[in-house]
Amino acid sequence: MAGFVPKHATLPRVIAITISITFSYLLAFNYQDNNTIGVIYFLVSEVLYLGFIFLVLSEHGYRHWFIKRWGNQEEGYLSFEAVLGILFFHNTASLGFIAATTHGSLFNFVDREILQIILIVMILAGFFIKIWSAKVVSIDIYYWKDMFLGKKITEFVETGPYKFLSNPMYGIGQLQAYALAIWYGSEIGLLAALINQVLIFSFYFTVEKKFIKRIYLNSAT
Repeated sequence: MAGFVPKHATLPRVIAITISITFSYLLAFNYQDNNTIGVIYFLVSEVLYLGFIFLVLSEHGYRHWFIKRWGNQEEGYLSFEAVLGILFFHNTASLGFIAATTHGSLFNFVDREILQIILIVMILAGFFIKIWSAKVVSIDIYYWKDMFLGKKITEFVETGPYKFLSNPMYGIGQLQAYALAIWYGSEIGLLAALINQVLIFSFYFTVEKKFIKRIYLNSAT
């Protein structure tokens, strides 16, 4: 979930995630009140992350280029996963950073202790649902390996949170982004969280859901 898959760890991946962590730390330490950088970081991360999955995972997307470039499906997927992991990290980091750098007084009318309790519940709920969902479908599905390969790699899941919600990761699993924005009283942070969620749902409805119907549901009928 943080953009690093231990079982696929390589030296370049370790270096890349270390650089990413260092970069985000330096931003937070040196530019914590620079809302311009906060907005730019979010927009760049969002365009790269959403643009990447739209362009690569579409039915006739650039996943075919990855496979051709690295000679086989598995090596192509691992390269895709490495890039996606870094984009995952910066997408998440940018949501927190934009909330912090655009802090305001949006929820100052609420007692801070009460607000803190509410937000802790939101964060825990968001992470719990996301982790539970990832565990149920497997980390490979979390990184869209089935979509990258264009085929079913496991059975269609209707257990765990999927018994109650059609897409828990993109729904409740996004609560922590809103919680951070509320804590900082950031209207822009809330808007960023909403934009991120709308875009990931747009990916789901225009690309991922079609894949699920074509590969999983059609093969089950």
